[in-house]
Amino acid sequence: MGDRAAILVIDDEEAICFAFRRYFEPRGCPVRVASTGAAGLAAYTEEPADVVFLDVRLPDVDGLEVLERLCARDPQARVIVITAYGSLETVTRAIRGRAFDYLVKPIDLDRAAELVAQAQASRHAAAAGEPPPDPGAPGPPAPDDLALVGRSPAIQEVYKRIGRVADTDSAVLILGETGTGKELVARAIHHHSRRCAGPFVAVNCGALPETLVESELFGYARGAFTGATTDKAGRFEAADGGTLFFDEIGELPPAAQVKLLRFLDTQTVERLGSVRPIRLDVRILAATNCDLAEAMAAGRFRQDLYYRLAVVQIPLPPLAARAEDVAPLAQHFLALRTPTGREPPLLSREAAALLEAYPWPGNVRELRNTVEHAAVASGGGPILPAHLPESVRRGPRKPAADGPSALDADIQRFVGSLPPNASYREVLDPLEKALIRRALAEAGGNQSVAAERLGLHRNTLRNKLRDLGLES
Repeated sequence: MGDRAAILVIDDEEAICFAFRRYFEPRGCPVRVASTGAAGLAAYTEEPADVVFLDVRLPDVDGLEVLERLCARDPQARVIVITAYGSLETVTRAIRGRAFDYLVKPIDLDRAAELVAQAQASRHAAAAGEPPPDPGAPGPPAPDDLALVGRSPAIQEVYKRIGRVADTDSAVLILGETGTGKELVARAIHHHSRRCAGPFVAVNCGALPETLVESELFGYARGAFTGATTDKAGRFEAADGGTLFFDEIGELPPAAQVKLLRFLDTQTVERLGSVRPIRLDVRILAATNCDLAEAMAAGRFRQDLYYRLAVVQIPLPPLAARAEDVAPLAQHFLALRTPTGREPPLLSREAAALLEAYPWPGNVRELRNTVEHAAVASGGGPILPAHLPESVRRGPRKPAADGPSALDADIQRFVGSLPPNASYREVLDPLEKALIRRALAEAGGNQSVAAERLGLHRNTLRNKLRDLGLES
């Protein structure tokens, strides 16, 4: 494992240190432990480790300060940050501080072993290379109303992708259902980038009249059309030095798609009625809740533009796929609407259970509206079930007892389409494939997250991917 990597664990929890020793030492990896940041730095200085597991909260110093010092002493250090609550701020600071990766407690030691092997491979690959570039100072904390909240594996994967892409200039395509927070993710990417002091300009492509799209985006020169009595800058120029976010990018008209593609290739725009190119420094982020592959097949969206926009993709899970985040999100929204200096209403255990059981077809946006409704109904007191809308109290609708559910009907149709002598595997394999594909899609391709959602061990999922021909 990891060429018998030497491991240093910097954590003041004895149980964590014991677990690392019990797991890794029988596998040939020596483990040293340190309970404080100072002791960890001294241990690494005396004998550098191949991989360091570093807790964020230490008794003497912030663990991320230790990360900074470790990487300053050894640019090739491979540090995996451990945190009890992986907030976006923590994850972004860790990645900007050159953390190799991070783990959320309780620790999955199988996942830790995978990271050790990856860290060792990374060290070997970089042995002859130059030190990584200075990541720069982290930006200020995000305002509360821009904070992403949650600790589910699915949202942790989103945090990680934001942290890794924020300080690049790569285009990012954010995918997700309506109400999942796509613009919030775009703003988080901007906030944690070196462009954070520049403008963030959002454009809803579905809300712009088609006749005005080009003039709104690219501006126009005096005399370009009747009524154009002065020059006017467009959204691209307004975003110079910052970020331009296209929401509902699938609704962008074909002519504007061509001009956006040209900007991505040349970093220049031309105002309507002018042939003078204007060079700009703008990062492009885009989001969609539609199937762009279907739009490309139908000729509504340019394939070459898709590839330029989707350099990095961040899929957002629906709220129903991360029920453990519902109560923290609800409490966060209660705090947001509470005047400064007052305590926000408490969410009762019974109300939280109802919120977690609800399927949230409107995702996070629906949850926020529901919480604000409940806060008004409670008059500032604790949020009880009676304060929730009837639709939430009633819970998800169940199929009538005297008729088959939609799922039953779909399964019956599928089975009826099979030959009479179909084997058990011929029936089960297509169903398993569909379920696994969906879990992987919702997990953004992360097999660990998908396995957890399916209630499978990661190795079991891998075996199924191989047996079902889904490894690619």
